[in-house]
Amino acid sequence: MYIYDHGGNAAFENGKTGILDLSASINPLGMPGGVAEAIARATADCTRYPDSLSTELREKIAQFENVNPDWIFCGNGASDVIFRLPPALRAAKVLVTAPAFSDYERSARAYGSEIIRYALSAADGFNLDDGFVETAKAEKPGLMFLCNPNNPTGVLTGVNLIERLLECCNQTGAYAAVDECFLDFVENAGKLTSKKLLESHRNLIIIKAFTKTFALPGIRLGYAICANAAIVDGLRAHGADWPVSALAQAAGVAALDGADDYIKRTVSYVSAERAIIEKGLTGLGFSVFGSKANYLFIRNPYAFDLCGELDKYGIRIRSCANFHGLDSSYYRIAISTSDNNARLLTSLTEIVSRHS
Repeated sequence: MYIYDHGGNAAFENGKTGILDLSASINPLGMPGGVAEAIARATADCTRYPDSLSTELREKIAQFENVNPDWIFCGNGASDVIFRLPPALRAAKVLVTAPAFSDYERSARAYGSEIIRYALSAADGFNLDDGFVETAKAEKPGLMFLCNPNNPTGVLTGVNLIERLLECCNQTGAYAAVDECFLDFVENAGKLTSKKLLESHRNLIIIKAFTKTFALPGIRLGYAICANAAIVDGLRAHGADWPVSALAQAAGVAALDGADDYIKRTVSYVSAERAIIEKGLTGLGFSVFGSKANYLFIRNPYAFDLCGELDKYGIRIRSCANFHGLDSSYYRIAISTSDNNARLLTSLTEIVSRHS
């Protein structure tokens, strides 16, 4: 039986209203100005098929990312890109980290790929190390998924390690998909992105989305960047035509107008609020790992179920019990507005006090 396990679903639960949903990590600044108006204007285009190649949107993304527009494939969210990759690359074996975003494994399983997990250690702060490269050499997967910063831990992987992984791919004929969906929330993201490796490593695919960065999860818009034309073409071939609606294309184009300033304000806001919440959680006795994204990854040292307790306060966070390598003591909490973050800390203070 299919089970939805991504979080961000509180609004659709029967009898649930007014829930503060911190289970999905969406930009607390909300969608950029002009996006809603662009979507409304685009309704006039709904009587015809959308541009299957998302031409205008790809040009806009290319300017934003400073890459060639021919390197870009636009899809129905990052997950659409992820599910197209194993068949497009004919990946018989897929290497993932554990924990990591579940759709990497789901896409591999849907294609029939063998799945190899590389366990990240709490003792090492869930940092990725050269053991991942050595595993790639030994297992020779056709495709590797790497999330930077990782979901759910928020831990970054250095570009040097990714470059070593790509060199390994060169030797084995493998491909590496680096998911940078949360990277624009990180300070100095320009120095941390793998984009600088695209031209010299045609086995690299970078995955990004408008979902989290531009607060547009309901629009469903993501993209891949790859300097290998055959891979971009393969992504188009292994899925339905018209992967991006006319409304989503209009939203994406509008979101990228003034995006640099919007992202700068986002990083400043999220960094400040994350520090406040991290200090509060640490003071309450929770173990807080070094997330650099727009969420915090924590371990609950107490016997009570943190999700269940916060539900009583109308607050939803993400249990990480269904991530491989984690148990029910781990949680992911989105950074929200200042008021919402204060409400979270007040509620947690009461909960811990009641159980002490």
